[in-house]
Amino acid sequence: MTRGLGSHCAFLAFLGTTIRAQTRRLGAVSAPPSTPESIASVAVAAAALLVVLTLLVPIAVAGDLQEYARLRGLEGDRLVGVGLVYGLNGTGDSMKDSTVTMGPYAQLLKNTGNISLDLRSAAKTRSMALVFVSIEIPRTGARTDDRLDATIGIVGTATSLEGGQLVTSFLKMPVRPADPAEWTPFAVAEGELEVDPLMPTKARIRAGARMVRDITMNPFEGDTIALVLHPQYAGYPTASGIADLINDELSVVSGHSGAAKVEDAQTIRVRIPVDELENRNKFLAQLMTFSVPGDLIRTPARITIDRTAEVITVDERVEFRPAAVSAGNLRITTITPEIEPSAAQPITDTVAWAGIATGESQRQSMRLRTLLDALIEIDVPFKTQVSIIEALVRQGALKAEVIKS
Repeated sequence: MTRGLGSHCAFLAFLGTTIRAQTRRLGAVSAPPSTPESIASVAVAAAALLVVLTLLVPIAVAGDLQEYARLRGLEGDRLVGVGLVYGLNGTGDSMKDSTVTMGPYAQLLKNTGNISLDLRSAAKTRSMALVFVSIEIPRTGARTDDRLDATIGIVGTATSLEGGQLVTSFLKMPVRPADPAEWTPFAVAEGELEVDPLMPTKARIRAGARMVRDITMNPFEGDTIALVLHPQYAGYPTASGIADLINDELSVVSGHSGAAKVEDAQTIRVRIPVDELENRNKFLAQLMTFSVPGDLIRTPARITIDRTAEVITVDERVEFRPAAVSAGNLRITTITPEIEPSAAQPITDTVAWAGIATGESQRQSMRLRTLLDALIEIDVPFKTQVSIIEALVRQGALKAEVIKS
């Protein structure tokens, strides 16, 4: 406990020095402290310190079982269909180049007014587009007359859906059943499109799909149910701990022991007590609200790298063995000696070095977060930060699971 506290204090001292240095540097090259810009800078620094203080305190917080696992059989579903969008201002399908739209167009005219289609005239039409329509069914299912958002995407040669409206379209299960008579619509979609400004070939209709049949989800597999840990919590230590918790709780409440067994690193099979079979839903409600202590969630320390958003998320437990880390173009700028902030006459020293607070001993493991904070302070690019992490992994110096997306 003392060693951990010492390491945290060393890092906080390093962070405080970093923030003071940053504040002095801002004062030396920008506006006086009384300006809104400088006040905002100090506020940001204070907020950053508060965030780090929060992250450094390893508090085990209890949560309901439903926060860590879901019931197998409640996976949600998807309905799909093909429809027509009308009202486009010359950006629809070219009937001349893409005759696939001609059939649905002709059928629409026949169904609504028995109008014969002049193929020559239709070839000049650019006000309609053939589209793919889909909706996502929630994990809990959907009931008749529920309203869901519909997603629309162009199928043919149309260039934009701006200003369009979807003709009533029938939505079915994406997989055709063995008996075609059972392949009937579960929902209908229609309405005015909200077009994605960055991609005008895609759109959405909020609450544009209406259920016309129930879709129910069933988590029961005979007299058992299967709990599936969310991917971020999956692992045999966590699964075993939660299974033991369930067995202890059921033993105390109903005298039923050995109900939960670990099937794999992500699945726990729970047998429903005989006296609860007549009211299985109530049993599930109680089960999913069992309180799970934070120390039962025994996941490995993790680093998540999101290359698209350029975000690195570091678990507070991530450490690496003492190592010399260097990369090109690392710079720290300090003001020597301390002077009154002046944009005209700053005195600066620039060195290619990044200092890391390592705790009580050079042999002690270092927190990766400390290294990253130092690199961020000296404006090391995101790609270089990722390269440093990858180099530490290759050396076998990093004690963490690295997840890239």
